Amino acid sequence: MNFTAIDFETAHAQFPCEIGFTRVVDGVITESKSWLIKPACFPYMNPWNERVHGITSADLVHAHTFEELWPTLRTYLEDQYVVAHNAAFDMGVLRATLAHYDLAVPWVDYFCSVSLSRKAWKQLPTHSLGALCEFHNIRFNHHRAGDDAHACALIALKAFDLFSAQTVPDGIALSGIKLRKLQK
Repeated sequence: MNFTAIDFETAHAQFPCEIGFTRVVDGVITESKSWLIKPACFPYMNPWNERVHGITSADLVHAHTFEELWPTLRTYLEDQYVVAHNAAFDMGVLRATLAHYDLAVPWVDYFCSVSLSRKAWKQLPTHSLGALCEFHNIRFNHHRAGDDAHACALIALKAFDLFSAQTVPDGIALSGIKLRKLQK
C-alpha cells in the first residue's frame, strides 16, 4: 500500500499558505512534512481563513513561494497515488497554483478520503476529518496542513484495512470509489 496524503491551507480563495504531505510506503507512514508558503496574494490573508488555521501574514514573511518550493514538492506527487480529504478542494488548489506559476501538471492519480470513508463507515452521520479522527481516536491539530495530511493518511489506511485491500487499486475497486487523474 503506497500513497501520499496531501493537504492545503489557503490564504484566500485558492492561494495556498501551507502544504502538508504524509507518505505511506508498504502500508506504513514513513514521512510527514509541511511547509509554509508565501501566497501569490501576499500580504493579504482572508480574515476568515486566518481564523480557521491561525496562519498570519507575519508567519509568511520569510516563507518561500510555491514556485520556489515546487522542485521539492513535486517529488511527493509525481507518479504517486495521492489522497486528500475533500480531494476536489485540494486538487483545485493544486491545479490553480500550478496554472498561476505556469508549472507543468505532474502525473498524479488521486482519490478522496471523504468518499472512501463514506463507503467504509456508512453508519457515521458525518465524514468530516474531525469527526473521523474522533471516531478513530486520532489526535491532531486540525487545520494545519501537516497534521491534516497525516490524519488523512491514517483514515485511508484504516479504510483500506477494513476492505482488506493490499494496494491502492485494490482499495479503490473494493470500496467502489473513483480514482481520478490530475489534469489542467
